[in-house]
Amino acid sequence: MKQQPDIDVVIRYLEEPGNEEHKRSLDEWLQLDAANLDIFLETKALWQGEVLPTAASYDVAHQWQLLDAQLTASATGIPAVTATLPPVQPVQTVQAPAKGKVRALSTRTWWAAAAAAIVIAAAVIIYRQPIYIAQQTAQNTDSLLLPDGTRLYLNAHTSVKYPRNFEKNSRDVFVQQGEVFVDVKHMPEKPFSVHLKNVDIEVLGTSFDVKETKQGVKVFVQSGKVKAVYKNGKKSVVLTPGEEAEMLLAGTTISTRHHRNNNPIAWKTGQLTFVDAPLSEVADVLEDYYKVKITVAEGLADKKLLATFHKESLSEVLDILSKTLQVKAVQKDSLVEIY
Repeated sequence: MKQQPDIDVVIRYLEEPGNEEHKRSLDEWLQLDAANLDIFLETKALWQGEVLPTAASYDVAHQWQLLDAQLTASATGIPAVTATLPPVQPVQTVQAPAKGKVRALSTRTWWAAAAAAIVIAAAVIIYRQPIYIAQQTAQNTDSLLLPDGTRLYLNAHTSVKYPRNFEKNSRDVFVQQGEVFVDVKHMPEKPFSVHLKNVDIEVLGTSFDVKETKQGVKVFVQSGKVKAVYKNGKKSVVLTPGEEAEMLLAGTTISTRHHRNNNPIAWKTGQLTFVDAPLSEVADVLEDYYKVKITVAEGLADKKLLATFHKESLSEVLDILSKTLQVKAVQKDSLVEIY
């Protein structure tokens, strides 16, 4: 017999979405079965009070009978015999459970509410299949697991969308704005593509970062190999680990560079590494990571820094930088002056 979904995992997460343990449990549950994603999304919709379309031809009463028998048998230890159950009155409407009242329900009522979510989710899945799922972040970073096992890490102010179910021969994700680190599940028979406004990125199995800016698109490869292509088809570039390409929106200009570190994805790892890096380069990296504006006095740009930082505050970094390079670093709000 197929194991029943552990809907408690979903409920715990919906009650406390910021709890890291609940997030981890939910992720593990979603990976057990691709169908679990559908159950989660529809249960979440019910939880948030969204109106779901009815499925008149779906035998809700029969499903209630089966679920009631299973739940009763689970609670008493007596094997379920669905044929002997008393008739169940047809269910006319099912309303979403109120957020603040779920834990106040009795155990049997609570499980019935969870079972209702599963029944309605099944009915909705049959009659309604959204084409895309959208995810957006504000000031925070976030991660999500795609149906194929690929994981996306979203930087702040990022918006992506992806199909509920990938096509048979392709996997397509759309980055509408912001920055995403992609850890692609290796599936040679099913190429993975990331689409931006003017650039397409084609991969098989790799991990890379893609960032859309006002000037264009930056692509950094941590492992594997990717191909970045202008949508007009006039120019493309193949990148290997450590390589970064910047593709400007105006025209078809592509510039590349090689990094000896993973600073382009420091927003995800929290680590900045500088190995004899000129101060001008250090300033550019710190500007991007801490979202500040840094000016370097004339004559100091070529000073070299050897240091590694891990989630230090900007003031701590500037203090170390000042002592190491024998310079002055003064911060005022979002402006930093090094002289």
